[in-house]
Formats: sequence, structure tokens, C-alpha cells
Amino acid sequence: MATMVIGSKTGIFQLNKTLWKCRTELGSDVVIDVEDFSFFLHKFPLMNASPVLRKLIGKNSHEQHNLCNFTLHDIPGGPHSFEHAVKFCYGEKFELTSSNVVPILCAAYYLDMNEDYMAGNLISQAENFLSNKVLSNWKESITALLSCEPVFNFAEKIDVVSKCLDSLACKVTYGKLSNSPTKPSWNGIVHADAAPLKLEGSDLNWWHDDVSSLSLPLFKRLIDLLGAKGHDPENISSAVIYYWNKVHPGLVLDSTGVYVDDLRILLEEIVALLPVQKGVTQTKTLLSMLSTSLMYNASTACIESLEKRIGAQLDESTLEDLLVPNLQGPNQPSSSKKNESKYDMDCIQRIIEQFVEENLNVTKTTSNLQDDENPMEAQAQELDKVAAVAKLVDEYLMKISTEAHLEFRQFQSLASAIPASARSSNDDLYYAIDVYLQYHADLSEQQKEQLCQLVDMRKLSRDACRHVALNEKLPLRVVVKVLFIELIHLKSSLGEQEAEALIGTELRGEIETETETEIDNGRRREMLWQRLKLHRNYETLKKLIKKLEKAKEARKNWSISFCKNMESVRIFKMLPASRGQQDAA
Repeated sequence: MATMVIGSKTGIFQLNKTLWKCRTELGSDVVIDVEDFSFFLHKFPLMNASPVLRKLIGKNSHEQHNLCNFTLHDIPGGPHSFEHAVKFCYGEKFELTSSNVVPILCAAYYLDMNEDYMAGNLISQAENFLSNKVLSNWKESITALLSCEPVFNFAEKIDVVSKCLDSLACKVTYGKLSNSPTKPSWNGIVHADAAPLKLEGSDLNWWHDDVSSLSLPLFKRLIDLLGAKGHDPENISSAVIYYWNKVHPGLVLDSTGVYVDDLRILLEEIVALLPVQKGVTQTKTLLSMLSTSLMYNASTACIESLEKRIGAQLDESTLEDLLVPNLQGPNQPSSSKKNESKYDMDCIQRIIEQFVEENLNVTKTTSNLQDDENPMEAQAQELDKVAAVAKLVDEYLMKISTEAHLEFRQFQSLASAIPASARSSNDDLYYAIDVYLQYHADLSEQQKEQLCQLVDMRKLSRDACRHVALNEKLPLRVVVKVLFIELIHLKSSLGEQEAEALIGTELRGEIETETETEIDNGRRREMLWQRLKLHRNYETLKKLIKKLEKAKEARKNWSISFCKNMESVRIFKMLPASRGQQDAA
């Protein structure tokens, strides 16, 4: 620890409980009370160094009383700081250190012990020590800033707090040992125009633990200074999270079972300190803080801020991140259905909506790109992000669909939060709805149809379509729609094969042999037969639909029969190639 010795005399003062007395032959002619301590001193050395003490002594001296007595109110640092000021007046030896220089400097300013009144006075010596020995060193600067706490108001008044903070901010931004050639202030702080220092890995976090010992007001001011100096926002975010994890003592309840207000306020302040730049704080960390905010009943502004940050980078999340527990706070009625749910789905829905609002409009995003960027590549990246979130939401729906207290409107809102165009496949969404119907059998037919309307049947795989056809939980109209779409797909597939055969015949033209022509004609005849077969299946389908509308109980058997017919059509698709090979042989 840096030290500086002031004075040379020793043994002048003696402390007896709360009484400070001078060990001189000359009796004391002034008694100064500071809090519970009384200092028996002499007028001349005090008046020689401090104009404030000179004025008070003159005011309280009386001709009829040899002894002058008065009280010093509100002196910064109390009796301990005044003791050092008195020792300075008498030339008594004492040490300035990084832990006492600020209170002593405040006391010197309070007593106006300046250079104009006496050369080499206490203010100038304390300031020189602070600038040359303390603020030039990281650890000493931290110690000095911590010592400002007991005398904060006065230290703020003489600008010591700001200078200590600026010293720390410069060392964090430009390097712990930075000595750039710049214009130094009175305290030797570097005001470099150089770019912030670039470090990598764990070297970036060297300062986090030291600053976590600061009080929240001082820590906030330091973070603001770092932002103003252009320090890396990701590193600032890491420091804020480190501070929260170290200072946060865990969930504490008072005697009434209400969360301690101080912890809630601390959390709100920490969230406000996080840099606003997208992606600098991990989504997992933000979601963890959101859970804690809900637990502490944090302010609406705090929760909305976290939800907005998470929504802007939701594509970085995993399913486990979204499983925010539903932690019932003291201000929420325990009888509500929401509190009976395992997960907090309201906040997740707001986060999803925030993501859609900020990320779905790819055209608007790419229009703001600079000339040297590739718009098509950026657009593809945006689409990939939206597709990733769509898949994540479907996984989330599958996870929560078994919740007994998940209401229909809640599930429907979550499923529709992502636009249909964002999903390249609707399989996951369909299976999530299927599980929800399984665990909520009391839904009406209308509600089931409303959920199924969210699924684009054209984006279902063959396996999913087969599952729909055999699914007894679905309304009949949905099953028929899927089977009809499958029929159209088959019809379209057969038409394309016929077109390819005809084009192939024209391209071969004159080089075709008579045998090849016969083979091609055989293929076309086979195609025509398949189309007639398809037409008969279609007519059969229409008849079956009429029967099923009258008797729903036969739906399952009909679906199985129709699937077998569809399989027959697929087998016939393979026949032309097989027959052609036989003719060629």
C-alpha cells in the first residue's frame, strides 16, 4: 500500500478514552468537541494553519474566560480525520495512505487548510499524494474510492469521487498500466485520445472482481463512464452480470413473506445498466434475469426491457431456455389458473411477438444495408433466423401441450404467434396440436377445427398426412381435406410423368426405332389407364365422403381403405418402367 509520512515530531498527543490532550508544559487554552471526543489544544498552531479554526476561536474567546470551547459539527471523517488535521498543525508525524487520504483531504477542505493561507498546507500535500501515489495505481484507486463512502457528499463536492472513477475507467479502457503521453489533470489521470485497448479471453475480465466491491451508485457511475469512453459493450455486460451474481445474496423474505424491496430495486438497477446493443448479453442470462424479475415482482419497465432484449435475439435460445418457471409472487392471486401452470407462458408469448415484430420484415432490414453488403445473403440469414425460431416455438408447444392448466386460448395464441409463412414444414406444429388434443379431450369440435386451421396441410410430410388420416381426435372435415390434398398431389405427379414421356418422344424424333415407338406407345397407354384408375378413385372418394358425413363412426375403416387405394396407385406408377424393360428384353 502506498504511504506518505507527514510531520516529524512524536509523542505530542495522548488519548485517554475520549479525551485528546497535548503533552506540553503549556496548558490548553481551547477545547474542541467533535462528536463524542474532546480535544484539549492550543490556539496558536490551529489558527496558524486553518482560517476556519481561526474564525471559530476568535468568535468563542472571551476576556473573562481563559479557556475557549466550541463544537465542530459535520466535519467529514469525524474525530479520526480531525485528529490527523490537528497532528498536521502541531507537526506530529502521521502517514497518509490510500485508505485515509480522501477523508483527511475532505477534513482539510472543511477547515480550508489551503496553500494561500499557509505554504505546504494539508490540502496541497494530500492532493499531491492522491494524484502521484494513489490514482496512478489500480488497486490504490479502488481503495481510495471505497474510502469515499463515509464522506461521500463532501468528497463529491470537492470532485474527488469523479476523479477516482475517471482514473479507474481510463485504466479499464486503455490498459491497467497505460501511460500514454497526454494532458494530465491535477491528479495525473491519463486523458488519451488512443483507441480502447483490445484484449482477448479472460484478460478482458481482470477488473470485474475489484469493481464488484463498490456500492451500487459508484458502480453505476463507473459503468456509465466506460460506455462514454467507448469500452467494449460485451465486456461491460459481463461486468454487470458479475456484479449482480456477487452482490445478489439470493432470495430473502421478510417476516411477512414479501420479497425484500432492496433486492428488487437492485435487480431493476442492474437490468437498466445492461448495454442496449443487441447480442452483447447472452440470451440464457437474460432469461435467467427475467425469471428472477418475475420472482421479485420487479417493475413493469424492468420486465418489458428484458423481454424486448430477449425477443431481439430469440434465435439464440434453446428449448430449455424458454421453460421459464411460473414463480408466484406475493402480489398475484394464488387462485388464478395462471399460477397453477408449471411455466410462465404469458411472458414467452410476449417475447415471441417481440421477435416477430423486430425480425420478420426482411425487406425492411435489407433495405437499410450498406452498399458493400450482400442483400441476398443478409435476407437469407434473416429468413434462417425466423425459421429457427419457428421450429423452437413448435418444440415449446410440444413441451407445454401436456400442461393440464394450459387453456385453449393460450395455446392457440402461442401457436399463431409465428406467421404461417415462417414454417417450411408444419409437422412439428401438427404433432404439438395432436398432443394437446390428447391431454384436453374436453375441447369442442369448433375449438379443434380452430386449432387445425393453424396447420397448413400442404406443408405436411407423407407420414404426417397418414397420421392425420387415421387420427380419430381430429374433426372429419380436417381428415377429408388432408386426403383430398394427397389425392391432388398424386394426380399432379402422374401428370408430370406423362408430360415427360411426351417430351421425350418429340426429342428423339426421327432417331427412334419402330421398337422404341411401340414401347413409348405402350407407356402412354399405361399412363392413360392409370389416369382412369385415379378418376375412379376420385369418384369413389366423393361417394365415401357422403357416407361419412352421415356416419362418423365408419371414418377410421374408410380412411384405412382409402390409404390402401392410394398405395395401389403408387404401385401402378412403377408399372410403365417395368413393362418397358420387359418389352426391350
